[in-house]
Amino acid sequence: MRLKVLDTGFRPLQKAQLRLIKRMAGYVPGPMAVMSYRRDFFGKYFASILQMAMRRTRTWCKGDVELFAAFVSQQNQCTYCIGDHTAVAVLALNDRDLIQAALGNWRSAPVTEPRRAMLGFLEKLTLHPSTLRDNDIQQLRDAGLSDQAVEEAIRVCFAFTIINRLADALDFEIPSDALTQRAARMLFMVGYGHSSLRG
Repeated sequence: MRLKVLDTGFRPLQKAQLRLIKRMAGYVPGPMAVMSYRRDFFGKYFASILQMAMRRTRTWCKGDVELFAAFVSQQNQCTYCIGDHTAVAVLALNDRDLIQAALGNWRSAPVTEPRRAMLGFLEKLTLHPSTLRDNDIQQLRDAGLSDQAVEEAIRVCFAFTIINRLADALDFEIPSDALTQRAARMLFMVGYGHSSLRG
């Protein structure tokens, strides 16, 4: 259900910033509205979590984490997030066919074995977390992944499972393909640290 407060419930400075963003991007992204409204309760903290998960990784490149975000969103059937993060992953990896193949069937997609192993793990973590066992982590290590790589991917899953729920519960506006591409370019260049606007 779309809440009217996510269109109107902002402080004057936030309203000015949102008008500017709407001019630049063509629309106000739903996550930005949620993270800016009463930001001391949620947004300023969660924006930091997103920035850490998506732009401060040591073992995964920007394209990898964006692919993971799109993949987790796909498992959660979140149309809004699939579109945005597929587009950013394509920009980062410069390979639309690879991204589409990975999202279509990670088992047969022409991805590296560490990526394939992580996609399989993320599918299980997202859909059936209670079935995870020590052996699942060992399989990732056997595929050449460090514990840090595993932790970084889990952060992406954590962050996007939350955003996916918010997007669906609050009925985020799904932009046109052209606006999705515009927003993707902004996310690609700027990241997530400013997703919660000061008021």
